Amino acid sequence: MKPNRSTCFLSQEEFDRVKGQYAKFNEPWETTEVEELKAMAADQIPIEDIAVQLQRTPNSVKMKLKALGLYFPKPAPNAWTNDEESKLIELYNQDIPFEDIAEELGRSINAVVSRLVRLRIHLFN
Repeated sequence: MKPNRSTCFLSQEEFDRVKGQYAKFNEPWETTEVEELKAMAADQIPIEDIAVQLQRTPNSVKMKLKALGLYFPKPAPNAWTNDEESKLIELYNQDIPFEDIAEELGRSINAVVSRLVRLRIHLFN
C-alpha cells in the first residue's frame, strides 16, 4: 500500500528519511499489529523497542497505546514542592537568570521555565 502523504506535513526528503527508518510510517495499523502491540505493552517493553519491532515511530506507538487506553505516562521524577515553587517565584521576581535559578533549585532550565508557565507567571514583562 502506498503511504498517504496528504495528511503528512513533512517535506518529501524528511518523509523519505523517516520512512527509511520506520517502514510502516504513516500507514494504517493492521489488526495483527495491534494485537502484537497489546502483548508487548502487557510485557512492559519500552516504547522505543516496540517501535523498532513494529517498524513504527515511537510517537505512533505512543498514540496507538493512548487510543487503546494502554499508555500511562510516568510521573515526573521530582515533583515540585510548595517550598520550591515559592523559591522559584522569589528568584524569578528578583530577576535572577534562569541558569542560576536552575542551579539553585537543582533543576534544568527547561524545568524552571516550564514550571513558571504552569504557575501562570508572566515571563519577560
